[in-house]
Amino acid sequence: MSKSPEELAARQALAEVSRLCYQRGYITGTEGNFSIRLDKNRILTTPRGVCKGRINEADLVITDADGTPADPHVALPSTELKMHLAAYRLRDDISAVVHAHPTVAVGFTVAGVSLSTPALPEVVCTIGTIPVSPYATPSTDEVVQSIEPYVKKCDALMLDHHGALCLGKDIWDAFYKLETVEHQAQTLLVAHMLGGPKPLTKEQVASLLNVRSVYGLTNEVDVDYLTAAASGNSD
Repeated sequence: MSKSPEELAARQALAEVSRLCYQRGYITGTEGNFSIRLDKNRILTTPRGVCKGRINEADLVITDADGTPADPHVALPSTELKMHLAAYRLRDDISAVVHAHPTVAVGFTVAGVSLSTPALPEVVCTIGTIPVSPYATPSTDEVVQSIEPYVKKCDALMLDHHGALCLGKDIWDAFYKLETVEHQAQTLLVAHMLGGPKPLTKEQVASLLNVRSVYGLTNEVDVDYLTAAASGNSD
């Protein structure tokens, strides 16, 4: 069956993002899983057990909204696709999900150190907070239960001791948020090495949040958490 121009474009973008994540060290081996919501009933996603650094458009799998492959004779989707499906179910405004294991950001969760310190204006504006969902066994329903409260209101979050989950209006938007999360982690790591981060003030955070609409950003931001962090009162 011939594929629509929209599906072909989605396949090209998803394969490119998968390879970029591998090239930039956000995943290793066969790690990571990525998806695009083609329409209400079809998800395009990466297959199980395939190195994303070597993936091509033909390798990608289409499933329905419940994760059942359209063609059971082709490769199976990732066992972690259920995370993506939960995000699509809870968020009508997103069309792509990226799950990767960026080293420094994951290291923060292993160390139990917050990534939500308001340190970089671009992070406050584009993502806001970067919460950490409770630890859950990968590829199980525990993960879905652990992320649901955060997915409802956040575009980027960390899974404790596991990885990052980023949501976007398209696959590039989700990928850029992943890059922003790792950039925040790298910057905070350097700041900790130099004596500790100096957060933006409560007034500076409030000013940044006021200009978010200029960039067309509408995702909800936990203002109370950010301002508490700016005042040094957050966890």
